[in-house]
Formats: sequence, C-alpha cells, structure tokens
Amino acid sequence: MNTLFLVTTMFVSNVAYANNTIIEIALTWQDKGYRVGKAEQCMNWTREILINACGEHFKTIQTQRPWDAHLLGENDKLAVIHADSLAGDEFGKKVTQLNDVQQGDLLFFKNTYGNWADGVITHVGIALDNKRYIHRMTSNQGIVKIEAIPAHEFTAALRLNEELCK
Repeated sequence: MNTLFLVTTMFVSNVAYANNTIIEIALTWQDKGYRVGKAEQCMNWTREILINACGEHFKTIQTQRPWDAHLLGENDKLAVIHADSLAGDEFGKKVTQLNDVQQGDLLFFKNTYGNWADGVITHVGIALDNKRYIHRMTSNQGIVKIEAIPAHEFTAALRLNEELCK
C-alpha cells in the first residue's frame, strides 16, 4: 500500500473521529439550558464540549494571537471565556469560506452583541451539516440550539489540529 495514502487515510480518519465525537457530545445539549440566565457563555459551553471530546487541556488553552487582535482595544484582556480565545492559528487550520466549513469545525462570528469594534469575534459555535450549527445562545436565556449559520456574521472557522483531539 502506498505510504502517502496510508498516512493521509489515518489523518482523515482521526480528524473525522474527533469531529464526530465533538458533534455527538454537542448534540446531547440540543434544546437544553446551559448556565441559564448568565450572559456570554457560548465559549464556556463550547469548551465543555471540547473537554469531553478531546481532553482537559481545553480548560485552559487559549491563543495569545486571536484573529481579531487588531480590532481589540488596549484595555481588552484575553481570557478563556472569550469567544475569540480559540481563534488562533496555533490550534488548527483557519477556514475563511463558509462553503469550505466541515462538520465539527469551530465557527466564529462577529458583531453579535455589544459595543465592540466592527469585526470583533463575539460568538462561537460548532458546525453541523447543511450550513447549520449548534451553539449556546445568550439572547434566548442560554438554550443550546441548532440553527442556520448566519453568513453575515461569520468570520472564520477553525479545523482543530489532530493532536488536540486524540
């Protein structure tokens, strides 16, 4: 068997397995509340899914170079609870075209609430099929929902590195 084929097949199957696990765990939350009444919990919910699917390291890892860093104010502090905390190149491949998004990719959205500069990442969710995603919404008191991906708010997606989800 061709070595390149074998390595490629192993990579695709590991990524597919991780993405399927992420999706399976995320779907258990559909129509359930997550930290009901508490605002700005989309990343906490997403991290809980990643912790259960990929490991405890997702409790604390965060980028120091978020994709929207150039839009943040000098007093804006990075934190693991922020929607942009995993929006960094060190965690995987950045996908900028909505048509290229795959199931299990993390989706990042801009301008979903607040008085942030135009383009700041303020929401995160997990891609499903048919341009849908699952996410924890603040606007509906914290119910996890499956909805169409809002293309006008889509910034980019992150396809996690295989090493992060073994």
